[in-house]
Amino acid sequence: MAAFEHWRKDWSLMGLFFTVEETERIQNRLAGMAFDQIIFASFESRFAKSGGLAAVTVNTLPWLQQVNEYKRSALISPFYPAIMDSAPLKNTGLKTSVIFGQRLVEVEIWSCTVPYQDPAPGEVQEYFLRAEGFFTADDALKDPYIYYAEDPGANDAALRTNSLFFCKAVPAVLAALGFSTDTVIHAQEWQTALLSLTVKEAMIEEQLHSCAVIHTLHNPFDSYFTAAELKQAAGAPRQVRIEHMLAGGATAWQIGLQLADGPITTVSRNFAHEFTRDPIHTDHFAPHLQSIFQRGGVYGINNGPFLPFSADFPKRDKHSLKEIAARKKAKRAELLQVLEEYTPPQRFGRLTWKGGSITRLPDTVPILVMSGRLDPGQKGYDLLLQAIERFAPDEIKVILTPLATRSGDLDYFYQVAGKCDGNLTVFPIRMQQGYQALQSGSTYGLMPSIYEPFGAAVEYMVAGTAVIARKTGGLVDQITNGVNGFLFRERPDHYNLEHIRAFAEAAAIVQWRKTNPWVLDMVAALEAALREAASLFADQPERYYEMVRQGFAAAARFSWEENARSYGQVDAQVHK
Repeated sequence: MAAFEHWRKDWSLMGLFFTVEETERIQNRLAGMAFDQIIFASFESRFAKSGGLAAVTVNTLPWLQQVNEYKRSALISPFYPAIMDSAPLKNTGLKTSVIFGQRLVEVEIWSCTVPYQDPAPGEVQEYFLRAEGFFTADDALKDPYIYYAEDPGANDAALRTNSLFFCKAVPAVLAALGFSTDTVIHAQEWQTALLSLTVKEAMIEEQLHSCAVIHTLHNPFDSYFTAAELKQAAGAPRQVRIEHMLAGGATAWQIGLQLADGPITTVSRNFAHEFTRDPIHTDHFAPHLQSIFQRGGVYGINNGPFLPFSADFPKRDKHSLKEIAARKKAKRAELLQVLEEYTPPQRFGRLTWKGGSITRLPDTVPILVMSGRLDPGQKGYDLLLQAIERFAPDEIKVILTPLATRSGDLDYFYQVAGKCDGNLTVFPIRMQQGYQALQSGSTYGLMPSIYEPFGAAVEYMVAGTAVIARKTGGLVDQITNGVNGFLFRERPDHYNLEHIRAFAEAAAIVQWRKTNPWVLDMVAALEAALREAASLFADQPERYYEMVRQGFAAAARFSWEENARSYGQVDAQVHK
């Protein structure tokens, strides 16, 4: 509780949307509410995944419910017909309707019941809002944020519309499901930010009685709404106020955070620190939010682990170095066999040793892996490709598994795979075999992220693989340089708004970044880290295996129980 002792509620926009009497009524209800029920509101779920948020939705609710002794918990998320038609869901038979865009829209409520064993046997209900014409995201990766992969403008407009509709519909759904009283809503990302407006309006209209909204930012993204768009999510009294007092529009977070009922949270301690100190956030992503962040603060609560510890290392950090070495070498051999035999048609780029079979690779040559979404604005795949070009044949072996939404995003991968023949192979797919061997058999996992709210370093560490990462965001909370991995960071000389903007503007053709001084600094720092890591693996194997062992110990420090306990402290601030 001490972390929040100086926090005070920021209701800067209450007077814009609500009268004094309405504000007092809302305040009295929140001050007197019990914490009996918890809702997790998210555009991602176990059936519609993009990044780490989907993993959070799967893991967090059982712990939030039981650690904080909530009587009832549930997820509320969109139903995406093109993504979720085969999902094991049932129509609850419950329906509600909302007026949106001057028309009445019917909302069906679908559900599934998810049993769990930790922290004690129980179950969570997951509810999905199905409405004709909404949540029509559809792309090859089944990403719930992609409506028009080749048209960013149209895609952004579709996301805004669906965000507004979701925030408009959720209060009616809460009422239909019996969550109208003593309910805390944990709203995730900008798509749900306006719930702190629509839920309060529903309280004034007696659709809901006592519901508090707390926001978590998993990324620095925001979205601007015009006044006309905002009016779609509001009732008549609020529409008049928006027209007269918010004619210039506002972003989702500018509204949501200044109506929030508890502290602003994010998913790692260091990322919270960076929100008000790192130029990529203060000058590029979120300059418009800095005054809000400074008034109330941003509180980092580390996620728990998304994956269990590997069964290949049953004693984890209690293994001797000899045992770790033997198990790593066995997994490495398994991985090399996979790389020799698994050749799906999408794979390109060869891995060889002295021009021959990769299965002959000596134990001293490191195998590096980078997995996950191909996000040219965040993940740093192109930095790694530039660094790989600087290595001679057979110095390192690199495996990449980028998941791209646009085929053109793979152009640079093809170019480097040709230039670095023998050193690089690419699986631009969800691997149907060998993925576990890839995680456990590789020498190092790579995360050269431009920014990283939490990140997946722990996912490598629980598999027995050390990590090389840029010193940013949650990766700093997970990795101790030289102990359980390597952290690199470029010199600050060229890290400024001009070069950050140039980096962002080259997202469609990442090769254009090769003249960006900031990018060149990052690539140089990454190359140095790769060479240091390769040298340690070849020349000091005991230090490397100790790094693996320390990775197990570091991963064990991340806990959903601690995560839930911290969010319980956040919920308690609603009474202030």
